[in-house]
Amino acid sequence: MDDNERDRLIAELIDSPQDRERLLREPRLSDQDREDFITLLDIADEVWLSAQSAPPLEEDPVAAMLGLVSEPECRLVPGSLARARKRSRVTVSELAERLQRKGWDFDKGDIFRWETRTAADVPPAVIQAISAVLDTPVDQLVSSSASQSLPAQLLAALRDPLFKQLVSRWAAARNLSDTVAAAMLEGRMLATVHRGDPDTNQLLRSLEALVASVERSERKW
Repeated sequence: MDDNERDRLIAELIDSPQDRERLLREPRLSDQDREDFITLLDIADEVWLSAQSAPPLEEDPVAAMLGLVSEPECRLVPGSLARARKRSRVTVSELAERLQRKGWDFDKGDIFRWETRTAADVPPAVIQAISAVLDTPVDQLVSSSASQSLPAQLLAALRDPLFKQLVSRWAAARNLSDTVAAAMLEGRMLATVHRGDPDTNQLLRSLEALVASVERSERKW
């Protein structure tokens, strides 16, 4: 298998989790190739899923504090963040470091983007952490707008009983807490919505295919 074939197969494995078991059975793959691909897929899944690492809405401390559990609509405002940080005399690097100490994997480049371009993807729990670091009330960092609410199909998926089942299965497969597992799966669905316009059923079925694929990989390897 040359590099081009390998790259095409990796892209297909990442984009089509429901087909992973079939693709990994390709006769041209050696046992070592299969093991390498599974390792790469694990890393790709973790990176993609952790990109939107907000806790599930029902357990989100910011959503609870702002009364937004059922219909979260608040988003971090770039200008408000920049003003609050400067008022607290905290540098961009210092804010990034203090968020990292709280367990969030962000660097100064992320903070700079939030202040100068867009902060629409900052999870509510991170806004709570920023509020604590800057000693600034959350309501001075966010704005509420119905146009900024989570997509309707994502909200419906989060309320579906199947989502809770998938959270439990993902947590067991990855040895995670239910809270972390829910955050990762919510992030995956949000990324899927941003890449297209799937309905609620498509979101859940795609998620179910991913979880099942990882479960099969864990059993085999």
